[in-house]
Amino acid sequence: MYYICKFSDTWSLYDGTKQTSRSLDTEEISGLKKLFPQLLKENKILTALQISTINPNKLLQ
Repeated sequence: MYYICKFSDTWSLYDGTKQTSRSLDTEEISGLKKLFPQLLKENKILTALQISTINPNKLLQ
């Protein structure tokens, strides 16, 4: 499972399986701001989005 974390002004991608993280680059952050504009409105210290995989067949139902 992956998490996109916004801590203050720092954005990172955390891999829960490997327990590693990396900072997101400017392009990736711009894309997230377009997809999730609510993240910019919230003045919280830490915000995280959980990303999980789903079976493609579930999308077709």
